[in-house]
Amino acid sequence: MTVWRWGCAAFAISFVGDLAHAEPARLFRLPAEPVDTALVRFGVQGGVSVGGFPAPGCSGHSRAVLGLMPPSVALRRLLPPGCGFSRIDARAFRIEAVDPPARPVVAQAAPHETDLAELVVTAEKRTEPLRGSPFAVTALDGQAVERLGAKSFADLALQIPAVAETNLGPGRNKLFIRGLSDGAFTGRTQSTVGLYLDDTPISYNAPDPDLRLSDIAQVEVLRGPQGTLYGSGSIGGIVRIVPRPPDPKGYAAWVQGEAVLNERRDRSFGAEAMVNIPLLSGQAAVRAVAYTEDLAGYLDNPGLGLDDVNHGKRRGARVSGLVDLASGWQARASWVRQDILTSDSQYTQGGDTLSRAARILEPHDNDFTQVAVGLNRQGSRYGLRMSAAYIDHDLATRYDASGTFGLAPDRIAAFDEAQRVGLLVAEALLTSNGEGRLRWLLGAFGSSSLERSGGVLEATLSGGAKASLYARRDRLKEAAVFGEVAYDLAPPLTLTLGGRLFATRVETWSGDFELAARPLRDVAAHLSDQGFAPKARLSYAFSPNFVLYAQAQDGYRAGGFNVPAAADGMAGGPEVTGFRPDRLRSYEAGGEARLFAGRLALRAAVYKALWRNVQTDQFRPSGLPLTLNIGDGKNIGTEFEATWRPDRHWTLRVNGLFNGPELTRAADVFPAKVDVGLPGVANRTFGASVAYGFDLPQNWRGELTAQAAYVGRSFLTFDGATASAMGDYAQGRIAARLENPDWQVEAYVANVTDERGNTFAYGNPFSRTRAIQATPLSPRTYGLALRRRF
Repeated sequence: MTVWRWGCAAFAISFVGDLAHAEPARLFRLPAEPVDTALVRFGVQGGVSVGGFPAPGCSGHSRAVLGLMPPSVALRRLLPPGCGFSRIDARAFRIEAVDPPARPVVAQAAPHETDLAELVVTAEKRTEPLRGSPFAVTALDGQAVERLGAKSFADLALQIPAVAETNLGPGRNKLFIRGLSDGAFTGRTQSTVGLYLDDTPISYNAPDPDLRLSDIAQVEVLRGPQGTLYGSGSIGGIVRIVPRPPDPKGYAAWVQGEAVLNERRDRSFGAEAMVNIPLLSGQAAVRAVAYTEDLAGYLDNPGLGLDDVNHGKRRGARVSGLVDLASGWQARASWVRQDILTSDSQYTQGGDTLSRAARILEPHDNDFTQVAVGLNRQGSRYGLRMSAAYIDHDLATRYDASGTFGLAPDRIAAFDEAQRVGLLVAEALLTSNGEGRLRWLLGAFGSSSLERSGGVLEATLSGGAKASLYARRDRLKEAAVFGEVAYDLAPPLTLTLGGRLFATRVETWSGDFELAARPLRDVAAHLSDQGFAPKARLSYAFSPNFVLYAQAQDGYRAGGFNVPAAADGMAGGPEVTGFRPDRLRSYEAGGEARLFAGRLALRAAVYKALWRNVQTDQFRPSGLPLTLNIGDGKNIGTEFEATWRPDRHWTLRVNGLFNGPELTRAADVFPAKVDVGLPGVANRTFGASVAYGFDLPQNWRGELTAQAAYVGRSFLTFDGATASAMGDYAQGRIAARLENPDWQVEAYVANVTDERGNTFAYGNPFSRTRAIQATPLSPRTYGLALRRRF
């Protein structure tokens, strides 16, 4: 024991001393290439500036560099004989010629010009260049997000392989990745996709809050179950939205206005602004974004004599700050707020016209708030990152419930559903930053969510009463420790092993059953679960431009409870019905290849997912929600994406998914078939975009872009009823942009062909059995945006 205590003390002293004195390390993956190209790539990956080049006598090809190290070490290894450098400041170097070697280096012709901007992803909780990453990931930088005209992640979904999203309305949708759908409805189940804003989960068991992608650095999508690193609620994968961080190096600001007109002649306007202010002589900075926009309506309600009833508004702001502390520590904090209010639902009923003759409107309110803090330090041997956040997500929805719950068919009534989720989450992560064959990370995670929800029947609209159907409180706690080790068995061959030891506990209370068919007492129950989520991967890097991998990993979700069946006024049903945790294991193989001097980048994967005790949110005949285990499922599929940059003008991206999600065993608890696919996800999807940039006089630059996407046929429910068929549509967008350092103007047309397509065969749980429901695409829309930079 004495030896153990002395050993732990020595490790702690070494660790603290390393963080206090070492130069911050960065991950470098630099191939051997012409030195001028290598210096550009080095500056991007190292976050530093490089000047003084070309320097007389410094030419030729660089040396390959791979590993996590301080920029000065990487630069020293990178430069060929005859080249040296001096440090200007902490973030800048100057290249200088040194005495020539005994044998002169022969300069070689530079390859065809390519895009040298090297994206870095952190979706696997350590910094990795996108190039050569041995896992299924897509990353789009802020420029690509703007080029695609994406105002929210839903606008990006079809341009990223294997991603799908329902279309119930702004702030009401569910995300799916790789066809792993637990059903198209939102209820008690946790999300199958973890949605993160920087390091914070923002959709634990609520719909996508539909945050506006304003001033975004990049968007990362990690496909496949991520139970080892991200825990519960990441069965399909994760989506990580990374805002632009505060920049201590200089002031920046811009303002933008936008005007939109759709084919229904509904006008809408928007405005947003950003300001970045350095503080404390470049040691700190604050960055703020604010926006407001109209959400154009396009559905009419002839019964009430109203046009464009699904008009909405989205307003929000984000403020973030960072400060560089002593000994290389950095602290950061952020606050995010967004409100979405839509006046009515966006589904049609009983026809293909853009109208719905409802007796009342169905508004939706979605308010999202996040406060986050973090502290990190990267040393040459170890890195430490700690973060904590609190999320408050408040949702309120009204449905037309006329003629339900025993009311006469002519009695007008509304069902008001309220949901408020408070989530507290914290994580600490320790990573190795060494140059050796062994790399590792260790983490600890804890979260506690409290959800308050309820349903009220409002029949006073026609002289009736107001009554509570149910009220409930659900608390979910999760604690976990996790780790991952990567070891280079040989220079090109790496074995990665990881695991997560977790424990979850669900506590529920429900009551206020004022419409129950028989007297019901308040219900209290709890459920605990624990387990281990493993991960294994073997990757082989033939070169920095050609990598193959094979891996297996798990995902999981916690269980829970339903409101008693008799709460809806119908007799029968157990007092408490619980649903069990579900588990998913995925096997996949894939890789990346960069061909033709880097002009063509290909990524592809094949996978098989096995899903046990699939949880799903469905509806009882009364329209009240029900969560259950529908059976077992699987999915076998292949996905691909390619980016072609033949020169500095053209960029072409294509992506696709072929898969066959299905139930392999249907539990005898709800209508389901084993051969119709999983709800809300198509067997195939495709996306493509093309951009052409060109230079103009007076420092102006222009760009023309076009994109298209296709979504195959799918069903709303597990029984594959004909009335629930949807999908099988295509849509496109074209845009033109002009910009210089001060101004940017863009004109665009969305849904160019005015495609009507049924994107989602659902809108109201109380009337969906009485008429066919469909959600059409937004009609053709014209937009004009103007931005001024300062």
